[in-house]
Amino acid sequence: MGIKMSEGVRVIKPKMTNDKAQISNQAQNPNAKKKYDLEEQAVRFGEAIIEFVKTLPSYPINNPLISQIVRSGTSIGAN
Repeated sequence: MGIKMSEGVRVIKPKMTNDKAQISNQAQNPNAKKKYDLEEQAVRFGEAIIEFVKTLPSYPINNPLISQIVRSGTSIGAN
């Protein structure tokens, strides 16, 4: 631990090693090591959107909106 004197005021600057920083990060986010497959999430999201719009009533005024929801909700999988 380093101590720095500045105008009569003691300022303590703790030194953090990489090991301590890594433990601190793991404590903040215990799932940090868990990897998520973005492509798989995008596919599941698109499927959920399609299942959702199937529950909506099909009226002439709804059809363009439903179509837009499907396009925007599934476009992430294409990118």
